[in-house]
Amino acid sequence: MATSEEIEKYCRNCVSRDFVNGKGLVCKRTGELPAFEEECDSFEQDKELERLAPPKPEDFPVFMTEEEMLAEENLPKGILCAVVACIVGAVAWGLISVSTGRQIGFMPIAIGFMVGFAMRQGKGIRPIFGITGAALSLVSCILGDFLSIIGYISQDYEMGYFQVLAGVDYGEIFSILLKNVMSMTALFYGFALYEGYKFSFRAQKHPEGGKI
Repeated sequence: MATSEEIEKYCRNCVSRDFVNGKGLVCKRTGELPAFEEECDSFEQDKELERLAPPKPEDFPVFMTEEEMLAEENLPKGILCAVVACIVGAVAWGLISVSTGRQIGFMPIAIGFMVGFAMRQGKGIRPIFGITGAALSLVSCILGDFLSIIGYISQDYEMGYFQVLAGVDYGEIFSILLKNVMSMTALFYGFALYEGYKFSFRAQKHPEGGKI
């Protein structure tokens, strides 16, 4: 938790800073005293201030130590959120593919992004968070591809979706899935893995700025 002094140093570097008699340093956006724990999502660095007064080490923004971040990690929460995103992404892939009649290349990319950000809710910094996010992104892509194939069969043979699931030759389905993975689809799966890994970690950006 940042102290009021640390928050003040942080906000001094923002273009939205203001001073009000009786209150002190306030945010122009809200007209109130700054109220955040680690970083402000609306922070915008004052470039002119940085040019006139280059930052000093003690003026750098609020940050947490590695020990503090490790203490806040919640792997089960991250996995739960990522699993939900994994299922939602797969269903969305299947619905969009069947409704449009074609596979859309950006779907794996969107899924990797979505699963990664869901995994980020666990506030993790250890590799296990990225690995789990990447793995669930891949699972979501494969499941989405599977659901779309079932949907195509259902349309072509005018059968119910669950009827197809009950009577389909899964050996043939997995053969089609394998062909998709070995084709150009593998490239998009790679993007999903990359984004699922990259976005699974908590944000650790540190805006810089000068001092008034």
